[in-house]
Amino acid sequence: MLTENERRFLGEISIDEAWGHVEHLSTLEKTSGTPGEKEAHEFVRARLREYGVPCRTYEFDSLISHPKEASLEVVSPEPIEFECITHSFSKPTPEEGIEAELVYVPVTPGSLFDEMGELLEEYLKVGVEGKAALIQGVASPAVVWAAQQAGAIAQVHVCGGEVRHEMIVTTIWGTPTPESADRMPQITAISVNHPDGEKLIEQAERGPIRIRLKARTDTKWRRIPITVAEIEGSEEPERFMLVHGHMDSWYLGTTDNCTGNAALLELARLLQKHRRSLKRSVRIAWWSGHSTGRYSASTWYADNLFEDLDGNCFLSMNIDSPGVKGATELGGGGLMGTMGFIRRAAEDATGLPGIESRAYYMRAGDQSFYGIGVPSVAVRAYIPEGSPHRGRWIGGSGGAWWWHSPEDTLDKGDRENLLRDMRMEALAILRSVNSRVLPFDFAEVAEMYEGIVKEIQNKTIQADFDLNPILDRIRELRERSLELNKAMEGPIDESRIPKLNRVLMRTTRVLTSTFYTHSGSFDQDPAYTLPRLPGLQGAVRLPGLDPESDEAGFLRTRLTRERNRINKALNEALELVEKAVNICS
Repeated sequence: MLTENERRFLGEISIDEAWGHVEHLSTLEKTSGTPGEKEAHEFVRARLREYGVPCRTYEFDSLISHPKEASLEVVSPEPIEFECITHSFSKPTPEEGIEAELVYVPVTPGSLFDEMGELLEEYLKVGVEGKAALIQGVASPAVVWAAQQAGAIAQVHVCGGEVRHEMIVTTIWGTPTPESADRMPQITAISVNHPDGEKLIEQAERGPIRIRLKARTDTKWRRIPITVAEIEGSEEPERFMLVHGHMDSWYLGTTDNCTGNAALLELARLLQKHRRSLKRSVRIAWWSGHSTGRYSASTWYADNLFEDLDGNCFLSMNIDSPGVKGATELGGGGLMGTMGFIRRAAEDATGLPGIESRAYYMRAGDQSFYGIGVPSVAVRAYIPEGSPHRGRWIGGSGGAWWWHSPEDTLDKGDRENLLRDMRMEALAILRSVNSRVLPFDFAEVAEMYEGIVKEIQNKTIQADFDLNPILDRIRELRERSLELNKAMEGPIDESRIPKLNRVLMRTTRVLTSTFYTHSGSFDQDPAYTLPRLPGLQGAVRLPGLDPESDEAGFLRTRLTRERNRINKALNEALELVEKAVNICS
């Protein structure tokens, strides 16, 4: 239920202002490191100055990869040429191209960031070493990495429709480090559309075929910008919610992400106007290096403003692809027990009950802050299955077929849907920054921890690896967290609220980083889907190993250390929750 103040706040969103921004930004090609991207940032800063919103500009050198021309030709059994595109960070071929046998890998296409899972096994089963692999689905980092690990020299991706989707195929999140640079793709990746892909699959299933492909990418260090606005709260100005989205796009990119950039601008205007009614601050960031740098700007920001983020950022929200034509299925949720809080905001903002609630663990969309331990929230709108606007195997633009293609133009946006989505975003932000007590529920988090550990335990029951010490701590955390929830419902001395919120925030740091990352606070995990508690997931391999083998011994050592890491984190969380209970007393 909206309060009267919330109703007035949402009533001041100007769709005319926001749509005007969409129209202008949709005239610019905003590939990272190009004049169009720079002009888009300058446009945003000019509007921020007009609105009286303080902002900062950062620039840094990023390794950016621009895909260039590509060609594909079947040379036998009968010559035929196919149109294709190559991808960011794909390995360029020699000028004369490469020739290889093409083999079909019959795996079910997954999402944008497929879990590695059995991918490598499928490639090895088919036998792709020294060959080019043919696979259905967009060119995601996981499938390219699996093909490379299996020895393929190239990969041909079959998109799900008439268009070919631009992609970035490196598994490195952000600018490479000496340790991650070894994962730079060493194979050539190209994509064809679905009708051409079906022809290739049919030929490959009939018998051996050979292809010749050429591809070029322009990968080099480029100077790219970041724009960050700050709307200062009145009670705890040092604490802030980070709201962000990517500026760069493929082609004009109306729904990915001109609509998001326009929404951020309108939210900045609205929040600045109401800044005196905000308890905490809102920081709004427009990233570059998203589509051709694998989230390099948000990663740079996480690295270079680490202490500020660690000490003061209590929540983040990524805004990517709102206002999409045909997107009518709504969802809202977040991490660290915020699912219900965000879902209710989405329902109240739209007047629509029964909005889907999700934990929203996203390894896309510049979510570069999980290692620091900053939890995220999101509201989303999707194109329903069966809609003519819906594409196959699509990761963005609400699932639209035009995603990451030249077809993502102004006519693919929707004014009314953008207004609806901005209302959800605005109310979620307002309630988050004005919440008396930060909206985290660690009992819910403990239940998620317990579910994952039990799932691992059930798969390793015969391996004699004891997970009960972790489960004991998780159950204790749940009980203590339920006590905390009850205590927070009662009267709390107002002078203690800031201290309580600091403790709650520190608890999210410990639990978010441990549950959602393997690398932890000071690095980035690979850019493909990782399961929850990723460091412990290797335990499922134990039952299939000879217990006397070196491999089993090595793995047990790693898992013992991971068990220690998780137990230490849970102990720290228990101490913090206990401290929070005492503050409430």
